[in-house]
Order: sequence, then C-alpha cells, then structure tokens
Amino acid sequence: MSARDRETVEALARVAAALDGAVLGLGTAALAVASLVKYVAASGALRRIAEAPAVAIPDLRFSLLAGLGEGESRLAVVRGLVRSPPGGTFLIPPGSREHCVITRHTQTCLFGEWRGIFGWTFDLHAIFFKSLKEQIITSFRWVPFVLVDPEKSPGMVHVKLDRAVHHPLPLTTVYHKLVPVEQNSYTLFQTIVGNGYPIALLDEEKILPIGKELTAIGLCRVNNRNIEITSCPEIPFFLSDLTKGEMEAEMSSRARAFFWITVALGTVSVGLLGHAIYRFWERVKRNREAREAQQRFHEGDNEDDTVENGSGDDEPGEMGDGQLCVICLRKRRKAAFVPCGHLVCCCNCAKRVELMAEPLCPVCRQDIQFMIRVYDS
Repeated sequence: MSARDRETVEALARVAAALDGAVLGLGTAALAVASLVKYVAASGALRRIAEAPAVAIPDLRFSLLAGLGEGESRLAVVRGLVRSPPGGTFLIPPGSREHCVITRHTQTCLFGEWRGIFGWTFDLHAIFFKSLKEQIITSFRWVPFVLVDPEKSPGMVHVKLDRAVHHPLPLTTVYHKLVPVEQNSYTLFQTIVGNGYPIALLDEEKILPIGKELTAIGLCRVNNRNIEITSCPEIPFFLSDLTKGEMEAEMSSRARAFFWITVALGTVSVGLLGHAIYRFWERVKRNREAREAQQRFHEGDNEDDTVENGSGDDEPGEMGDGQLCVICLRKRRKAAFVPCGHLVCCCNCAKRVELMAEPLCPVCRQDIQFMIRVYDS
C-alpha cells in the first residue's frame, strides 16, 4: 500500500472512531436501514412475482383480461418469441447486420493510472477508489415489438418500453472490440503530473434479436383491442431470460441475503452505539466526580489557609526534603494529582498547575484530571 493510500485509510479510520465509535455506529446503522429497505422491497417483489399468474399468450384475452375495463391492468407473466408487429420495422446494427428490435452501443474509455514524477495526482477518484477509471458513452435505440406464442398459436402481446429502459434487458453481445488509443503530447503531460491517461477504447454492441425467446412480467391491459404489457415499478424484472420459477428463486435468495445483512449490520451498530453511550456516560461521571473533588479540594484548602497562616508548621527547617513542594520548596506537600497519584505539590502550587493551558504533573508529565487534598494522620 502506498503512503497516500495509507494516509487516506488512517484518516477514514480516525473519522470512523470519532466520538468513541459513535460515527461508525451511526454509519453502520444507516447501512442497516438501507439494507432493511432493500429487504422490504425484495420481499414485496417476491410476493408479487409469486402471486402473478403465468398465462399463455393466446389465453390472455379470454382468461386473465376478461372483464377488465379500458385502462385497467393486471399483473401477469408471459413467455414468447420476439417478433416485429404487423407492418412494423426492425433494426440492423452495423456491427452484426442481424435483425433486431433493440440495440445498445457502448464506448468505454479505459484509463491507466500512474503517480508520475511528482508522486501525486489531481484526480480525487483515485484517492478513494484505486481502480480503472472509465468514461462511458451509450446510445440506445429500439422499435416497437411484440411477443408471440412459441407454439405459433394466434395472439400477440405488444411490449411497451417507455418506463422499462432502466430495467436490465436480456441483450446479446454481437460486437466487442478493444481499440488502443494513440498517445500524444497531452498524454505525456498527464503521465508526468500523475493524472489518469487513456489507454484504450472498448467498443461494444448488444442487441435483442428477433426470434429470441424470453419472459415478460408486468401489467397487462387492453388498449385499442391490442394487448399491451408494461413494467411494474415494484418488480426489478421486466424482460428476462429467466422463467418465473427462476425469478422467484433469485428474488428469494436476494431477500434472504438482505435480511441477514440487515441483522448483522443492525447488531454491529447496536453494539457500537451502546459502547459509545457507555463511554459517554462514564466520561460524564468522571467529569462530575472531578468537579466534586475539585470543589472539596478548594474548600478544604481555604479552611487550612486560615489555620496555617497562624502556625509555623510549614517552615522549611522543620520538614525534610521529601516533604517540601517541588515547585516553591517552601510548603508541605498536600495535593495529590489524579490519575498519576503523585504527591509533590502544596495546595497553592497545585492550583497554579491546574490553571495552566495544559495541566501536567511536574514529575511524570501526565495529564491531570483533578486533585485530592491529602491530610496527615
């Protein structure tokens, strides 16, 4: 691991451990809540997929959609072959020359990374993610298409992609080529300063060919005597190579994974927040005890000042060297520092030490939390 990455990790660790781990506990709790939301969504999608009937395309109009009014819809699962509608068109991508109804052309610019002569970079992405950087340019085209029964029975379902562009589509890769990028003077400058520089262009084309068999799950309705199917916002599938049973198995495993992730993150967050609350309460108690001890110390010292002013028991000649204050060398040692426990100062010098910007024990240089008045037996 490089020095920069190590410093970044240390900084993130300090932030996570701030406030006795409360920051890390809150972050873990946020992840647990996000995982819980995903678990609820996956469970709801699993329930809807399980409740959706699998209907053959010829039976849709007379079994599932019978009795529905104009604009009403019902969730269903159908499986069929991709075809162009009567009088419709199709696409012919230049990469494959194959008839299709959906094309997605992607150009991905791959970047290399080198720290350069100066050992640093302007790219903040590389500070947090040590990976290849990419710039993606995508063009998406589609034409209206239908699903027909594989048994060549009469009937078809018109697929509406208006809201389903963000759903994963079962596309087939027909063109994949890696083109090296020619280096120039600007690339040399990027290499010197340490910024990422382009090394290759990945050209890829995917299509949905005519004749491919797939499953569609969504809301079916009758529109102008045509059966249409649109995506359901609560279900992460629309067009897929999976069957209904395979969709249920995948959503079940996904929901189970989110459940245990939520339990694990929730347990960790409760432990971290509980530890932070316990440490905070202990610190509050220590501060209260320190204030009470300081108050007793000052009250006792004020009472002793009256007695000591009229007596001569603090004369240096009447005490040994081990009993004199190490600061003034005049009065008896009566103030013990906590937590180190050193008894080396008189009460007046202990007060002056307490008023310093950083109160430290004169002997061990340890931080002083409070002081205790020590009485001779």
